[in-house]
Amino acid sequence: MKRLIKLLSLWAAPLLLLMGCNHKELCDIHPHEITIRVAFDWVEAPEANPRGMCVYFYPLDGGSGKRIDFPNRVGGKVNLRVGNYRILCFNNDTEANIFFNTHSFDSHGVYTREGNVLEPIYGNSANYNPRGEGIDQERVVITPDMMWGCSAVDVMIADDHVHYTCVPQSALSRSNSQPQSSEDSRAGYPITTNEQVITLYPHEMVCTYTYEVRNVSNLKHVVNICGTLSGMAGQMTLSSEALSTEPVTLPFETYSDGVSTLTGRFYTFGHHAENLDPHTMTFYVVMDDGTKLCYTGGKNLDVTQQVHEAPDFRHVHLIIDGLDLPQPIENGHGFKPGVDDWGVVEEDIIM
Repeated sequence: MKRLIKLLSLWAAPLLLLMGCNHKELCDIHPHEITIRVAFDWVEAPEANPRGMCVYFYPLDGGSGKRIDFPNRVGGKVNLRVGNYRILCFNNDTEANIFFNTHSFDSHGVYTREGNVLEPIYGNSANYNPRGEGIDQERVVITPDMMWGCSAVDVMIADDHVHYTCVPQSALSRSNSQPQSSEDSRAGYPITTNEQVITLYPHEMVCTYTYEVRNVSNLKHVVNICGTLSGMAGQMTLSSEALSTEPVTLPFETYSDGVSTLTGRFYTFGHHAENLDPHTMTFYVVMDDGTKLCYTGGKNLDVTQQVHEAPDFRHVHLIIDGLDLPQPIENGHGFKPGVDDWGVVEEDIIM
């Protein structure tokens, strides 16, 4: 009997070892990957037209985010490990925007490169920088490209379902003057579905500024013109859309109707509410006799109130009434200064 028990023990030991190995092998494949589909619903930005979108999945258990790019605005499939995540998404077709801290959901941000106030006229070759009084210490950076995007939190990807909450515009740091999410959007509501689909609701992430300068004299003699706006934010954190506090100056293109009106449109991250520096517009004008003038200063082109009191901070329209350009000397025989010979003009303009 003892011999039989000993033989059974010898036979059972390898079996137990084999079972232990099988159990360990199962543990090695957890967490495993499954396929889910990412979809974009454009109810928050129906006119958006990005050529493509990227999505970052940030695992809560640590590690850098996994970036997935889609060559469309519809979405597609992605393989992910089951687990808990946070998500950032935005359009991937920008050129001016520079991204930093992409490894972190909380600090992933965007900024733009250094620029020159005359860059809209002379391009990257611009090297002279005439500045108005009071804004001459601000850095000049180029305007960002348009961005649409959003974030999602409480994301759980499981074998048989997904759970997530897409953060609505109304929950972001600058949303106090922004309308609530559309009734057709489920942004802000926890979603659980066994269809293995995560639907994201991108919205505008940057601001669109338009402007018009009315009753401009001698506009038919203008050869080149561009402008700047001071006191704006030069950087944004994507998950919260919080802005940097450093004020910067943004150069932008200006268009003339050849009669009496100047207009323009540009994108900006916006302005930080705690930044008390004024928002001053400056215009750089080259006349057909070679005269170069920089219009700036004081109450002349101060649009601070218009920026701060805009009904919708995402879409700001600035209006200036009156700009007195000089009458050039006839037949092109007037003063033709060199590239550095810019005259600064400060005169009151009735707003």
